[in-house]
Amino acid sequence: MLGFGKKKKKENEKGEKDSLKKDLPESPDKDKGKGKDKGKGKDKDKDKPDPQDSSEKKIPEKKKRKLFSKELVFIFLLVLIALGASSYVVYTFYFAPKNPETLKATYKKIELKHINLPEEMIKFSFDYFPDLYVAMITFNKEMDLFDKEIERIDAIAQKYPDQQKIADKEKKAWEKAKNALEKAFLKIEKPVKETYVLLRVNKEQGLSQIQTKNKELTELALTALTPAQEMTQKLKSTQEVPEGVIQGTIYKLKKKFL
Repeated sequence: MLGFGKKKKKENEKGEKDSLKKDLPESPDKDKGKGKDKGKGKDKDKDKPDPQDSSEKKIPEKKKRKLFSKELVFIFLLVLIALGASSYVVYTFYFAPKNPETLKATYKKIELKHINLPEEMIKFSFDYFPDLYVAMITFNKEMDLFDKEIERIDAIAQKYPDQQKIADKEKKAWEKAKNALEKAFLKIEKPVKETYVLLRVNKEQGLSQIQTKNKELTELALTALTPAQEMTQKLKSTQEVPEGVIQGTIYKLKKKFL
């Protein structure tokens, strides 16, 4: 009986202790521990790789384009070379100082069958009377036109002998103009010969006479050419235009600029 009573007493004490433990509040340290455990769990979840992220990383990234490719650099160099070449050409032809020796025209022999001067005097005119030399070339062309027109009138007169008077009247007008032009240039040739010989004998006096005669001889030549050109103008306008696009264009350009 005594042993049973002691046992029962121990059981009652245990029951009272357990009831007291239940009534007491839990310590905050335990909650902190639990919170830490929960936080650790979340961190672990964060450390775990996301399957979606891994799939996105697998997609290869596009290569970044370079700012200056080889093609762009090559094109840039070509542009620089072109600009440099064009600048050199513009400077050379428009801004560079001109050398009188390189600008001086060179004489080329031209057949002037209506000029009665020897070749050395024609070249002398080219060197010292350049405007007169141009007038000589024009004179030679005008004389050729006169000869052709007179030949044409003669051909018509031979074809229609009963109308000889009409042809002769027209022919005389052309011959008169031709003779007047020819006499004017014969008068010009004389001082050219004198000045050439004087330059060969005494250079100083020859150069002085060139300055004196240059303008005078040029004006005489132009005065003689003016009526002749007015007369031959109608011949130039009635010349037949060559057939074909290229030949016709060349003819029109020559007529306009020559």
